[in-house]
Amino acid sequence: MIRNCKDADAVICEYEPFTKRVIDALPNLKLIAFGTIGFNYADVEYARSKGIAVSHISKYCITEVADYTVGMILMLNRGIHSFHHQVKKNRKWDFEPVMNMRRLGTQTVGLLGFGNIPKLIAEKLKPFGVKVIAYDPFVDKEEAKEKYGTDILSFDEVLAEADILSLHLPASKDTEHIIDDTSIQKMKDGVTVLNSARGQLVNELSIVQAIESGKIGYYAADVLGDEKPDLSSHPFMEYENIILTPHIAFYSEESVREATVETATNVKNFFEGNYEDAQIVNGVNL
Repeated sequence: MIRNCKDADAVICEYEPFTKRVIDALPNLKLIAFGTIGFNYADVEYARSKGIAVSHISKYCITEVADYTVGMILMLNRGIHSFHHQVKKNRKWDFEPVMNMRRLGTQTVGLLGFGNIPKLIAEKLKPFGVKVIAYDPFVDKEEAKEKYGTDILSFDEVLAEADILSLHLPASKDTEHIIDDTSIQKMKDGVTVLNSARGQLVNELSIVQAIESGKIGYYAADVLGDEKPDLSSHPFMEYENIILTPHIAFYSEESVREATVETATNVKNFFEGNYEDAQIVNGVNL
């Protein structure tokens, strides 16, 4: 990366690590433009100290990730994946193994984070009669209730009340392993946990232990702690009630096109001096 970008004024990237070493090796660099919502692969503060802006995109794949999350909730709640495997793999035409299913409308969905994606999830869940609660210290409680029918509660309250818990937080020092042994013990027995945000939000060993004990009924994730995991030895592979997809929640033909345009627009705005429209996250030139 250093060799290919050594003369660049701006670099468009996704998961490339912009460490101090990389930043120092790019003397002309003025902008690190992430073509993703997350930007935790860059040393944002060090870039700021060098006067280098970091931007991201925030408007793409909102629909896709919301659809993925709601689809996963519906699939797990109705046991569709379990019945499919039972019929196709075990050749059993039998519904008894999943007799503890509950009507979705009797349950509470908890959202950790209440940005654009969880707001759309709350809207999509309305027709099902689900109670939606969320934790987000940065949102207006009255607006969340009036516009999205969502009660904003404390972190511990959401953990304690949710039958289905969905993670929508950014990866940061404050949120790393926010789901661990301590937080899991505050959840309901048999809770369903979904993670379409960042793998760093969960302690994967804690998830495994909670799955084994039955504290977590299902864990469904589109992300793992390592963006390029070794699945041959990953402990999640041993459990049928851990559902995994390979970081595809964002994807549609439309979202990829939107991401490309939005990223390029950020670069254009930056070099034209329209810094407020360049979605800069580390305060440079703002």
